[in-house]
Amino acid sequence: MVLPLYWKQYVASVTEWWSSVKTAHSVWRLTRLYTGLLLSVVTILLVVLYQLSIGQMNRQQGLQMANIIAQQTSLAEQLSTEQFIEQFKLQAQSSRQYILSYQIEQQLIGRLSAPPTTLSQCPSLSRFPIWLDQFDEIRLVSGCAQPMASGTLIVAVDDESLYELKAQFISASAVALLLAVLLGIITGLVFSMRVLKRINSFNQVALRVESGQLNARVAVSDHNDEYDHMALHINTMLNQLQHSFETVSGITDAIAHDLRTPLSHLRQQIESEILTKQQLNHPSEQLESMLDKLDEILFTFSAMLELTRLQQQKESNTKHFKTVDLQQVIIDAVDLVEPLAEEKQQVVSIESAEPFSIQGDATLLFRAIYNLLENASKYAGNKAQISVQLTPRGFTVSDNGPGICDIEKEKVFQRLYRIEKSRGVAGFGLGLTLVKAIIQLHNGKIELLDNQPGLIVQVEFSN
Repeated sequence: MVLPLYWKQYVASVTEWWSSVKTAHSVWRLTRLYTGLLLSVVTILLVVLYQLSIGQMNRQQGLQMANIIAQQTSLAEQLSTEQFIEQFKLQAQSSRQYILSYQIEQQLIGRLSAPPTTLSQCPSLSRFPIWLDQFDEIRLVSGCAQPMASGTLIVAVDDESLYELKAQFISASAVALLLAVLLGIITGLVFSMRVLKRINSFNQVALRVESGQLNARVAVSDHNDEYDHMALHINTMLNQLQHSFETVSGITDAIAHDLRTPLSHLRQQIESEILTKQQLNHPSEQLESMLDKLDEILFTFSAMLELTRLQQQKESNTKHFKTVDLQQVIIDAVDLVEPLAEEKQQVVSIESAEPFSIQGDATLLFRAIYNLLENASKYAGNKAQISVQLTPRGFTVSDNGPGICDIEKEKVFQRLYRIEKSRGVAGFGLGLTLVKAIIQLHNGKIELLDNQPGLIVQVEFSN
């Protein structure tokens, strides 16, 4: 469909306005949408009111002028010129609302003393001034000229009152639209802020649960509205999730706790047996292998118990937080991991030396950064490039190894989860889980990104 030029401009303006509404901030987007709808409703009402009042009067006036022109044209065709002029003089004198004149060559018959200098052909109307003897004043009238067989018919109507009414209507409409804009902005802002305040409370709870605070709940007001109903449903869901998580975590930790003591005793017995065999010069390789595997099991149990402590006792863990120089922690972690990297001919570098401090536990942060560097050294491969970079909100650890596919980037943070291709490398599937728990304990966020090739571990702190 081909649109006229002025319609294309109008459609382009509406499209641009709608695009700006969609991309604006939520409060302003809702406010502008509400104001736009309110303005549209007021505009439609004003247009309808205009058409039913002033528009109807205009249409009736135009119809009556058309009837007069048709009547005079018919008489001019039926009568002779002299007869038509006689009857026209009578009608021109008797007509009070309409001003009729008939011009034959230089002669002007009717109520006008002189023809207007510029006059449109009917049905288009022109406005021109005339002198009204009965009011003793100059008034503006609207009229047109209609060519006829023997002359030109001039029809005009005194519509100055109608024009004044139009001007008053336009002024009142402008004031109404201005009030509609102000009312829309004020009520839209109040409405949007009240709605978004409730929605933001849901988002805040979701962020707290995401950071590990499973006891976070949505506040329920006494309004008993739809938001309160949704808050109750979400709180019920969170209660069930917390209960399920604590049940599974409790069972796992109970098993780890109960088995750790007998396994520790077993380890002591194996160590004693190894010493006895070494004193008797008997082979002890099999017992040493069993001891290594037992150490792995004990380390896994200890890591799981520590992970539970970090996730469930967040408030008590943060009480001893102090100012930590993250740059120094990174330098210490790099120093510790360099021997491992040298065995694989890897290069570990610190790309930025900008100072950055946070409130936290230096030991836990060191452990998190060291775990990330150790993981990079394990999985990036020989001769890999590993770098640590401080950022304005945290740090990144990147390498140019094989990386992690998108589908497994969130799974690697789960307990005991290991990527299939990494099962040949020593590990327990708890390193990144512990790192995430430590970062969340410090109000941080960890995310895995592609380095093309390789992996970027991005850590950002909110404080």
